[in-house]
Amino acid sequence: MSATDWTSEEQTVARTAFELGKQRSITALISTLQEQSSTLDTPESVWKLHDHLSTERYLYEGRAEFDEGNVLFVLADMIKQRLIALDDLQGLDQTKVSKVKAMSMF
Repeated sequence: MSATDWTSEEQTVARTAFELGKQRSITALISTLQEQSSTLDTPESVWKLHDHLSTERYLYEGRAEFDEGNVLFVLADMIKQRLIALDDLQGLDQTKVSKVKAMSMF
């Protein structure tokens, strides 16, 4: 979808949901890291934590920029990961919400 397919209200709704999902992903990551770091007791556990953090960074950076052309996919992924809910998309055109909902099922 191009920028012309979005009203200014829809852009605001999508951007707000996008930012909410990003913030929730960082909050969840911090919590996980705090839990995991308290059990570090071997070199292997340190490297496992490092690998987890590297993966999470890759995922986070993959959704770091808001792009109207890709945002429906990102929002669907955020719903799949339970970072946002369909209720967070109130104000989007029903066709866009239906697309997000359908994509979040796969």
